[in-house]
Amino acid sequence: GNQMTWPQDIGIYTILSEGHSNNVSLMFLKDTPEAYILSLYWAYITMITTGFGDIVPLTIQETLWCIMSMYIGVVITACAIANLQLLVTNMDAALTFFQRKIELIKRYMHYRRLPNSLQKRIMS
Repeated sequence: GNQMTWPQDIGIYTILSEGHSNNVSLMFLKDTPEAYILSLYWAYITMITTGFGDIVPLTIQETLWCIMSMYIGVVITACAIANLQLLVTNMDAALTFFQRKIELIKRYMHYRRLPNSLQKRIMS
């Protein structure tokens, strides 16, 4: 075939050049399970915005689909990171609240001059 700027085998299809003309046709390569696996691979790589370039869009519609998928991936990733940060913050706030309550209990027991044995029983 002719020298191409993209790989001859782009995953699900292979590019077939017709002579020296600019006519390009695609030949289906993979069976259905492989096509789904490659599709999921493409979606994952696109969503995390890595995009290795081994599966590339060939038409303007495919390019627009890729752009939309990348934006959706960025939004999903941002939401996931925000939720994780919120979870960590809430865990830290709950721990701080608990520690503050324990400190107040200790102060109250000291203020009331409870015996050490009773303080140990309360704190355990």
